[in-house]
Amino acid sequence: MRQKKIAIVIPTIRNLDFLKYWKNHFYNCAGFIIEDHKSKEINTPKKYFQKVYHYTWQDIDNELGKNSWIISRKNAGIRSFGFLKAFQLKADIVITLDDDCYPVTGQNFINEHVENLSLSAPDGWHPTYPHRQYYYTRGIPYAIRGKREVVVSHGLWKNILDFDAPTQLLHQDLSIPDSFPFIEFVPKGYLFPMCSMNLAFKSKITPLMYFPLMGYDPLGNHWGYDRFDDIWAGMFAKKIIDHLGMAVVNGSPFVDHKKASDVFQNLKKEAKGIETNEFLNSQLAHLILKSTALVDCYEELVEKVKFPKDDYFKDLRTAMKIWVKLFR
Repeated sequence: MRQKKIAIVIPTIRNLDFLKYWKNHFYNCAGFIIEDHKSKEINTPKKYFQKVYHYTWQDIDNELGKNSWIISRKNAGIRSFGFLKAFQLKADIVITLDDDCYPVTGQNFINEHVENLSLSAPDGWHPTYPHRQYYYTRGIPYAIRGKREVVVSHGLWKNILDFDAPTQLLHQDLSIPDSFPFIEFVPKGYLFPMCSMNLAFKSKITPLMYFPLMGYDPLGNHWGYDRFDDIWAGMFAKKIIDHLGMAVVNGSPFVDHKKASDVFQNLKKEAKGIETNEFLNSQLAHLILKSTALVDCYEELVEKVKFPKDDYFKDLRTAMKIWVKLFR
């Protein structure tokens, strides 16, 4: 059997010393470093990967030209460009993580994501034994087992959880210990808070994995929203994944998340998006898709979804249309 081509996408603005802790994990993978600077300021970490591709704003501008504005700057959503490049270079699986995440002893990070993406979920039933080695327990009908292909593996964290700012203020001293290894299928019809600090997906769904405009545009103007790039990407993607009869798995592998962002800065960044997030959730609940092809579904969602009536969402709708045309 052909060995799968794995792409590791890491957005960053700082040195990549954390990679030394991953040296036994990524040696058979291609690294995609998406440096959130105008030009290269960070050394390319060649020794940790089979091959490394290192991109900056300059590369984004050269590749996308007049459409380069669809990729966020000064924001972790810049990783979308890494997803695009991994797709173009024919990766089978894309794994993305943040530069403050470290491996957990005793697990094989890459293999566990790959195994998750080899699974198929049952249709219409929620299994009750979320163990890492997946088993169907007594009573689950055979006819509904293994019906929905898993295309997203959403890994979790120990130590510092992915809280929003108000929740982080309430639990400032909370540190999560090691959890037992488990996986669970996110039920059909349910959205979930997708976090990009430990995430894997089959490259074929890259057209769905666009992270909306956050942070700044190429001219230094703030988009007005922040810290909802992965959340909104996950909401749009899950709507289409469910419609097409595919599935998302959540749980292992874990990363050790060692550094929380500044809670008071996060309060400012999240303030505008909190109400909008509630609105988007309500709109997606009523959205009905009819297309049968992945790219067609994304284009249909972009046309049909009801966005708030402000300039940001006019730009976002245009950006999403430009993104998905890159896969035509």
